[in-house]
Amino acid sequence: MKDTSPTLESDALAWILGLPDSADFVARDLGKSWVHAKNEDRARFADLLSLGQLDEILGTYGVKHPTVRLVRADQDVPVSEYVWREQMVDPVQAARLFAEGSTVIFGALHDRHEGMRRLSAELARQATARTQTNIYLTPPDSQGFKPHWDTHDVFVLQVEGSKRWRIYAGGPETPLKDHKFDPERHEPGDVEAEFTLEAGETLYIPRGIMHAAVTTDDVSLHITLGLIAYTWADFVADCLSEVADRSAAWRANVPFGLATRDPDGHATAARLDEMLTGLASEVDLPKVIAERQRSFESLFRPRVADLLRQAAGATEVHADDRVQWRTGMTGWLEQRNGRVVLTSGTREVDFPAAATRTLETLLEAKAMRAGELDDGLDWDSRRVVLSTLVREGYVGVESAGASR
Repeated sequence: MKDTSPTLESDALAWILGLPDSADFVARDLGKSWVHAKNEDRARFADLLSLGQLDEILGTYGVKHPTVRLVRADQDVPVSEYVWREQMVDPVQAARLFAEGSTVIFGALHDRHEGMRRLSAELARQATARTQTNIYLTPPDSQGFKPHWDTHDVFVLQVEGSKRWRIYAGGPETPLKDHKFDPERHEPGDVEAEFTLEAGETLYIPRGIMHAAVTTDDVSLHITLGLIAYTWADFVADCLSEVADRSAAWRANVPFGLATRDPDGHATAARLDEMLTGLASEVDLPKVIAERQRSFESLFRPRVADLLRQAAGATEVHADDRVQWRTGMTGWLEQRNGRVVLTSGTREVDFPAAATRTLETLLEAKAMRAGELDDGLDWDSRRVVLSTLVREGYVGVESAGASR
C-alpha cells in the first residue's frame, strides 16, 4: 500500500506536527493557541539532526561566536570562558561548560547543515514567510531561559531527550518584533499548562504566549523553528512600494505644512481615504505575491558536495546518463524576447525558447535518462542545454558508466 503520509516537501507544516494534513491546524490553531503535538515515534526527527552532528560541527567546522553561544540560567556565559582569537569558539571549553550545566545554542545552522536548510526552506516556502532555526543542547536538570514570550511563532521539535514545559498567562496579543520581552517589566501570570515534550513530539507556541522549559534527567536536544510574522501592515507596505514605483500620485509629497495647516488631520484624512480606497485596484497583487515568494529562494543555499567535479565534466553528458534537478535548488521560467529565462534568486540563465520543455520537465525533479527526455529536441541540442544546467549547478548527473 502506498504511503500517503506528508513529507517535508509536500506539506512541511503537517510533517513538523506529525499530522496527516495541515489544513485543520491552520484554520483552528495557527496564530491563536499553543499545541502539544504528541507522537509515539521517538526517532521521528533522528534523520533531521543528531548530537553526533552537532559534535562534528562544534569540533571540526571552526564556528564562531555568536553562531554558537552558551547560556546558564537565562544569562549569557561570558564569551571569555569559551572563545579563542577572532571570536572562534573553543570546542573543548564549550564542552566543559556544557558538562557543568550550560546550554549550548547553535544559530543559523541552515547555512551549515542540510537538514536545517530543508526544514527552514520548506516551511518558508509553504508559509510565504521568513523562518529561522536555533538548536538548543541542554544538560540534565537545567534551565536555558526563564519565562518569556517571543515576537514570532515557534515550533519546538524535540529531537533527543525530553523537556518539561510550562505555559503561562500574561503575554501580549500578537506582539510585533519591536515589542521585546523585558524581564524587568514583564512577569508571567498563572501557570496554565505543564507537560513533558518527548523526543519525536512538537510544541507550537504562537507569538506573545509566555513559556519556559527545564530538562528532565536526560540531555535534551531540540530545534526551535521560528516563523517570522508577516502582518497585514507588512503586506500593505509591500503593495504601496509596488504601486509607488508606477504611480506619481503615491510618490507626491504630503501637503505642505501638514502639522500647521491641518493639525486635526481632517482634510488629510479625506485625501488618504480616497487614495487607500483605490489601492486594491491599483496594485499588481500577483506581482507582489510572486516577489514575496521569490525573496526566499536565495536565503537557503542547498548544500551540494560535487559541484566542482560535475562542472568539470559538464560537456560529457551522455544519453544513458541519469539526470535530475538538484534537491533544494529552486527556479522559475519566464519567456522574454523569444528566449526562456531560468531565474533562481539573483541568478538568471537564458536559453532558446525551444528549450522550454526541457527545463519544465527537469524542474519536476524526477530522475531520468538524458536520452529519454520528452522535449522535442535533437540530442546535440539537448546536450547543450543539459551541459549548461550541470555547469550552473542546477542539474546533477549520474554517469551510466563510472561514477561522476
